[in-house]
Amino acid sequence: MRDLANPPLDCTDLYKCLANYLLPLQAGDQLLSIRELAELFGVSLGTVSAAVNELESIGAVTINRRGRLGSFLEGKSIGALWRLVENRPMVIALTLPTFPKCEGLATAMYSLLNSAEVETYLIFIRGSHNRIKALRSGQCHAAVLSVLAADESCSKDEQVILRLPAESFVSDHRLYFRRKTEKTYRPLRVGIDRESFDLVYLTELEFADQDVEFHEMPFTQIDRFLEKSSVDAAISNIDHIERLISNEIASRPLSPRVQALLDDRDTSAALVVRNGADPVITVLREVLVPEKVIEIQQKVVDGLLVPRY
Repeated sequence: MRDLANPPLDCTDLYKCLANYLLPLQAGDQLLSIRELAELFGVSLGTVSAAVNELESIGAVTINRRGRLGSFLEGKSIGALWRLVENRPMVIALTLPTFPKCEGLATAMYSLLNSAEVETYLIFIRGSHNRIKALRSGQCHAAVLSVLAADESCSKDEQVILRLPAESFVSDHRLYFRRKTEKTYRPLRVGIDRESFDLVYLTELEFADQDVEFHEMPFTQIDRFLEKSSVDAAISNIDHIERLISNEIASRPLSPRVQALLDDRDTSAALVVRNGADPVITVLREVLVPEKVIEIQQKVVDGLLVPRY
């Protein structure tokens, strides 16, 4: 059996074109005739017929030929077709895996895609701004953000292809502060992670019209900044900081005014891709079924499944 991951040079474009055509089709869909495919791709009948037969021989597709009724797609291998189209692994950017919920999301995406024989690499980048930059520069095929960050920061060149329910990204955001803060007349020192759209957005909303000074800090070190009195307060997600809480740190929910504006968008995960990346969109939408993603994520959170990414 020949390996079409590296087909002869004169056939490379045709195999890729055929895979692009077949990838979004579903079982039961009628295929274009060999003559129509030959016209579409500008090749001879014999060339396109041989290419289709070759795709069948490697298991990329199964075709049901019904004579005059035409040919119909009976089955397809998403992984085989993806390799022909892209010939490289799927790369997805996620936030740092510093808490089980993120590890569960990473495990779900990695497991489901690899089960579909789509080789997948996950890269972990702090800050939604940086993940969007990675997507725009072509360092990844897709990026995981909160729905809030996706709604507010994506350009017309990007689109959300998957929205997961509340608490799929983080469980909640809260305001954390030192229990014993000296009473002074200076502005409140508030920590803020400028790399995170969510934390900047939430912090500026929460402290609007208050006398505060913003101090830059990575959200992963909020406990250190609070304990060392570098800042008086900061917003973070409870998944990361709750396990780091000490007797010196307390918390409260965000104000009702801010929560009313969020509508759980800060806790829901979104998968963002570039417009025009049709093979990427097809693969991710077919493989990352929301119910399956959440099921695997929850098993990791509950300790029933070892994280794998």
